[in-house]
Amino acid sequence: MKTTPKSRHAGQTTATEPQNATLNLSLGKNRYGTPQPQVDIFLPRGSSYRETSAMLYTFAASLELRTPTSERWIVQTERLAEANHGRIYLELAEGDHAEAMRGMAFLNAVLPR
Repeated sequence: MKTTPKSRHAGQTTATEPQNATLNLSLGKNRYGTPQPQVDIFLPRGSSYRETSAMLYTFAASLELRTPTSERWIVQTERLAEANHGRIYLELAEGDHAEAMRGMAFLNAVLPR
């Protein structure tokens, strides 16, 4: 007798696409004053913490895979105070202006239009 395994998921599981979010590209600074290319992400109102977290991880993974092998920055995520707000930023290896500008150009090129 064959049985079908039961799903471990309870409720609806839909991934939020970056196209449904508001994305704001900017060049910020970390707490040490080093440039930090970043994308602020606002999901639609009513989005849950888990939806925001999943979207951040999915988008960050996509950025990691698209990062040129010559670059040594690290793609990081951060969920912010509101459940529908987070950011993705590049933790630069060198932290100089040239690397920051390459990071900004990279983020601008890969952002959904």
